[in-house]
Amino acid sequence: MELTEKGQKTVKAIRNLIIFIVVLGAAYFAYTHWISKDGKISVGGKSGSADLVVAYNTFTGVEGLVLMNGGMDPNENSDMYKTYGIKLQIKQMDAVKDTRSGLHSGDLDLVYCTTDALSVEMGSGSELLADNVVQIMQVNQSHGADAIVVRKGIDDVASLKGKKVAYAVGTASHTLLLNVLESSGLKMSDIDGYQVADGVEAANTFKNGQCDAAVVWAPDDEDCVASQAGAKVLISSAVASQIIADGLLVKQDVLKAKHDLIVKLVKAWLTGNARVNNDADAKKQANALFAKGFKFPEDVAAKSANKVYFSTLGDNINFFGLNSTYTGMTGDRMYGRMAIKYTEVGLAKSPAPWRNVSDPSVIQELMNDKSFAGDANQVAAKQEAFKPATAQIKSEVSQSSKVVSLEFPTNSAELNEDDRAIIDREIKELAQGFASAYIRVEGNTDNTGNASVNDKLSMNRAIAVVSYLVDEFKFDKNKFIVAGNGSKKPVPGCEANQDEACRAKNRRTEFQFIWDAPK
Repeated sequence: MELTEKGQKTVKAIRNLIIFIVVLGAAYFAYTHWISKDGKISVGGKSGSADLVVAYNTFTGVEGLVLMNGGMDPNENSDMYKTYGIKLQIKQMDAVKDTRSGLHSGDLDLVYCTTDALSVEMGSGSELLADNVVQIMQVNQSHGADAIVVRKGIDDVASLKGKKVAYAVGTASHTLLLNVLESSGLKMSDIDGYQVADGVEAANTFKNGQCDAAVVWAPDDEDCVASQAGAKVLISSAVASQIIADGLLVKQDVLKAKHDLIVKLVKAWLTGNARVNNDADAKKQANALFAKGFKFPEDVAAKSANKVYFSTLGDNINFFGLNSTYTGMTGDRMYGRMAIKYTEVGLAKSPAPWRNVSDPSVIQELMNDKSFAGDANQVAAKQEAFKPATAQIKSEVSQSSKVVSLEFPTNSAELNEDDRAIIDREIKELAQGFASAYIRVEGNTDNTGNASVNDKLSMNRAIAVVSYLVDEFKFDKNKFIVAGNGSKKPVPGCEANQDEACRAKNRRTEFQFIWDAPK
């Protein structure tokens, strides 16, 4: 039946109304799911109902956040939602390139990094720099989670020379290796470096007998030691506890658009960290939640978490240089020092300075939260306290030794400005990084002059070096052992002080790191 003109108009009107309703519904869905309250596209909107999306690798250092969120998915029964009002999505992402891609595309709001290796990604022309990505938080510190395992017969760092060492290039593993080699005056060119994808592959390489040593992650260090008779951990970040730290990255525009949410997130994260640090039941719960969320054995997670220190607000205040009295390892020093080292090995290309890749504003805002800043659980970790060295420790064979030439004036134990600059450059940050190691400072002379005078002079010179480090950088004086050898310990090949070159070698100061000794 053919419709009248009036009927046709009615059908057309109904059709147009239906189209309008469909379009309006689609617009409403887009607004509620993809557009933020300030009218900007929501970066985290692609994960459904989540307010924020954080990506982290399979590492127990994220347990404080998982604890607060009650797992990986947005959870209205969690402290994250009930206290802070955040629906948080935590994504397990082990491939660094995938996290950076997600940050760039807007699928992710915040992602993990390691401050020590960040310069590798912050070089000239990098995508992170182009996206104005900055680190806003220190999440944790490695206190044993990274280790160098060695086969039988390798008892000190010097013995790594010429050996095949497996390591993951441009990662925290590489950072540990570079620092450990430096503590004995070695470079990457002194070893037979074997590059692998990650610590897991490094561990498998070692267990299969394909290398002499490997830089691995906990708890793979235990498996590696058990795999070969005589194998052992040469050193771990339990000794070098101020060398490796995880951080949190975000784009500056996302930080601005979601400022209040991100401040609350960091506050919640630091609260979770403090709980894991101080409450055994909370740590057990965090282990279980992490194991479930990251599909990880719970007993293994517990072992790994014991080798991590979870950073507090106080630690972040120190890390971002916001405490004028703090003389320990800051983010600026950690990043800047490793930027030089990664540039030297060709991995970093004109890395941007720390001030361009960090933003302390979130931590500064939390400093102004008097209740939170005054929480006793948010204080910074105390620096390592040393007992005076026992006779056994004083005579202990060192695991690493670095020779530094200081040009003292003739018959003088007074440090000049050049000497201080050398100590600052060659020793200070190694001493800070190897926070749990004793350091024996040995003064040595050539055989010119009276032996007893040389003995006293060499001792006074070693004392002058230690006094400078203690007075200037507030090291615990008990960290250092002082020895004056005079001319009694010439370098091999120069026992007779036969020429000026040998005499110059013998006029040296040695910094010997001792960590494998009962305290």
